[in-house]
Amino acid sequence: MAVNLRTLEVNRGTRIDDVLKAFESGNQDLLLVDENTVVTKPHMELLTDYPRSVTTALVTKIKDGDTRVGGSRITGASSGFHEVGYGNHNFLGAIRLSQSQRVEIIKTLTDISKTSHSGLAIDLILVGLVRATILVASVEVVGAPCARSTEKLERDRVAGEIASLNDARLRLKIANRANDGFYSVFFLRKISKLFTWLAVRLKMTPNQVTLVSFAIGLFSAYEFSKGTFWTIFAGAVLLQLSIIIDCVDGELARYTRQFSQLGAWLDAITDRIKEYLVFYALAYGAAKHGRDLWIPAIGMMIFQTFRHLSDYNFARINKFRAPEPVAISFDLKSDGYIVVEREKRSRFEYWSKKAVQFPIGERWLVISASSVIGGAAFTFTIMPILSLISIALVFRARVRKTLTWPKFRVNKEFIDDQLDSIKNKYSTNRFDWLEPSILRLVEGVIFIELAIISDIDRSLIFLLVFAIIFNHYDNMYRALQGERKPKWLAIAGGFIFGRLLVIPVWIYFGLSITILVYYFSILFFVISSVQWIQSHRVKAA
Repeated sequence: MAVNLRTLEVNRGTRIDDVLKAFESGNQDLLLVDENTVVTKPHMELLTDYPRSVTTALVTKIKDGDTRVGGSRITGASSGFHEVGYGNHNFLGAIRLSQSQRVEIIKTLTDISKTSHSGLAIDLILVGLVRATILVASVEVVGAPCARSTEKLERDRVAGEIASLNDARLRLKIANRANDGFYSVFFLRKISKLFTWLAVRLKMTPNQVTLVSFAIGLFSAYEFSKGTFWTIFAGAVLLQLSIIIDCVDGELARYTRQFSQLGAWLDAITDRIKEYLVFYALAYGAAKHGRDLWIPAIGMMIFQTFRHLSDYNFARINKFRAPEPVAISFDLKSDGYIVVEREKRSRFEYWSKKAVQFPIGERWLVISASSVIGGAAFTFTIMPILSLISIALVFRARVRKTLTWPKFRVNKEFIDDQLDSIKNKYSTNRFDWLEPSILRLVEGVIFIELAIISDIDRSLIFLLVFAIIFNHYDNMYRALQGERKPKWLAIAGGFIFGRLLVIPVWIYFGLSITILVYYFSILFFVISSVQWIQSHRVKAA
């Protein structure tokens, strides 16, 4: 169990005042568990051992249940007195009260502590928190029996079924993501489970697995760079092996409860390096056989960066734009929720929309298959086509969504810290989530123009752009974790407009671009990464 957590078993005699005093008395999160709750240990650990930044409750999906869940958030709850409109889950009597919401929780529990409404304290507390619009996240129990019952025979029956389960197999099932892309869910993660089991046996850490995946990805790029059919075939196989292992680090982290910001950063940044090194290797291998594919390789890297940044930034801003729920009086019997009938989506429609987003699994599958079928030239033909179709469909919906937002900015620092240029403090642009992507696109197009009009080795232009793009990803991943690059490091990078001034002048005077490649590579790949890692070690200490 997490060291920052205390547990309080609740029963019919437990009062809201008892919970309030227990929560107020310390600075640790407080786990409330109903004495009549029976769940597996791995599922209970989803509350106790996972990093939780908000109050979280354990639920199970059921039609006409006593609790309503929407978007991984509890939006309605019930008690002996309170009713919920359209319940789609049952509350399992386990809730972790987060000290990050200490002020709001204490106020709410104080307000409802003298209630005369019927119901168990834990249920009344959940109703009070939800109706006060305090964020309560939901964690769903799947793949195992569970119960919350006053009948001892029922609890014993479920406990017996739980005792017969294979604990390790259940942990692997819980660790497996079910909301990934189509190819990842139905193919990659079917295989990755075996590697996760092996990693558990070998007592590997998630970061070690990430580095293994990275090494395989580098080997894949090396094979692609040779440019023959069989080496491309070997590279394609290794690329698929790399992404399978890449699934393992997250599964292992969830299995072993080893989570860290460093791990998340390392996983994300190595994926980008592997993908773009494969683009480099394909163009390099084609050049050996007289094909100059450096421009499409650079273009594909820039396009993918544009897409990645816009995906992350839209998702974050859309989350901040989500309307806050309306507070409801604790003394009202019903929460007044009215069900709005929606057209049900078929599984085909659901998964086809997932595939259209062209996530990493599908993207790397296309790279592998197309390179084997038609070589690098075919890859750099089919990839842009599929990417353009995907971005057209996705952006159509995003633009429509953005136009419904009020004309003011939210979470401005998150976007501004990624611009790598002068921040406009007075901007009211609701499309600001696109600004970092557009600046990256403009910068990239200028570099492509330089590659076209100059006689510079285009492979060096690719590496220069690659180093600069790494800087932009670094800025974004820092921003996602609420951080920004130190000012001295940003100045050393020259900012976007400084680079666009210095680099063309540098090339105009015939100076060696190799110097710039080394400078920006060392600055962004090495110094920036070391600074980030060291800063987190200091925080951890």
